[in-house]
Amino acid sequence: MEKKRYIRTGLLFGLIGGLLTFIFGGWSVAIIGVLMGLGLGLALGARFQRDEPTALLLKAMPSAAASSGVLLVMSLLQNYIVAPAIGKYPSAINIVIYANLTGVMAGFLMTIVMTAFHGLSPRNERIAKLVVIALLVVIFPFADSATGLRWMAQVIFALIFVILGMGLNIVVGYAGLLDLGYAAFFAIGAYTTGILSSPQLHVFWPFWVVIWFAAVIAAVFGLVLGAPTLPLRGDYLAIVTLGFGEIIPVVFRNLTAINIEEPITCLVIPFIQRLLGGDPVAHPLVACKILATNFNLTAGEAGINPIGRPVLPVLGQFTSSQPIPWYFLIIAIILGSIFLINRLRDSRLGRAWMAIREDQLAAEQMGIDPVRTKLFAFMMGATFSGFAGAFYASYVAGIFPGAFEFSASILILCTVILGGIGNVYGV
Repeated sequence: MEKKRYIRTGLLFGLIGGLLTFIFGGWSVAIIGVLMGLGLGLALGARFQRDEPTALLLKAMPSAAASSGVLLVMSLLQNYIVAPAIGKYPSAINIVIYANLTGVMAGFLMTIVMTAFHGLSPRNERIAKLVVIALLVVIFPFADSATGLRWMAQVIFALIFVILGMGLNIVVGYAGLLDLGYAAFFAIGAYTTGILSSPQLHVFWPFWVVIWFAAVIAAVFGLVLGAPTLPLRGDYLAIVTLGFGEIIPVVFRNLTAINIEEPITCLVIPFIQRLLGGDPVAHPLVACKILATNFNLTAGEAGINPIGRPVLPVLGQFTSSQPIPWYFLIIAIILGSIFLINRLRDSRLGRAWMAIREDQLAAEQMGIDPVRTKLFAFMMGATFSGFAGAFYASYVAGIFPGAFEFSASILILCTVILGGIGNVYGV
């Protein structure tokens, strides 16, 4: 009975992989086979009792064969029946043979190898699985280029939302604060990058400096949002954050005719004059200096375009035609984010977040300051959205207010919920 259950698991993974081939076709079966085998191997390893690696390898073979067989059948079905039925030409026979052979063999081997790792000690098992996953992450962009699938652009956009999901996970998952306007911080990070590194605005700060400014500015606005919402909980907090998320894109749409005044002559000196009983309007001590009149800061719906891009000594400037450097840059940002978030979770502050999430009244009685703790949650969550916004603006080389609507906040929230609230890896 247990063997049948494992075979059913293999059939399910094969079915899911096969359905994905219906969407992409061609060489996609090779990459899908690897991912299917990876997922199935991790699932079987979690279910099997720890045993010798060889014994686990043999136990996993029926399930691996079932998943690979279903993947092969559905791939051929897609190529020779589904594709012609919807008006597409079937792939050439050489692509069908090599792609399916690669996908089936890779899926089978990946399943049994990942399952066999469960026979190692817990520490060695974890290291072995991380090494395999790291190799797949490194190999993927080159495999995508070799097969001509061109998935890199979509994958990079997905990884941007991974960073956003990890940041929102601090607010929703750790601190238990429902935020429906998280895309606002994403917009703030993106527009900060555009304003500080766009030839359109005659500012040329390098990306490696701007990305930190974007994170800091987003954190400051997280503090601005968090301060007035401290007494609120549940639905009321959600409504306020929703309003904040709707206001920010409107603000960026309308920052097209602003006047910038020199603060000393226009604010400080008139304020001192009023304190001393004078009238700065009728008898100004100094003339107010106007630095800019009707300055178009965000270009409204037209957006800011172009935006400066990263430059490295060997690679030169990153370009849209070469997505591989972008891919490894965002992978590095994600790894750094995971490290920092894990450290935060295990810190005194992280434990305070989770205490407030479970019971704020009890947390207060234990000496936790809810004001400071909640403010730090909003600030840290916004910081990671600043990183994502800076990367997004530079990668797209143009930012427009329509990209930061309410639907973006909901999509980010879905990544947190579906991945498991409080689970940084689930994102």
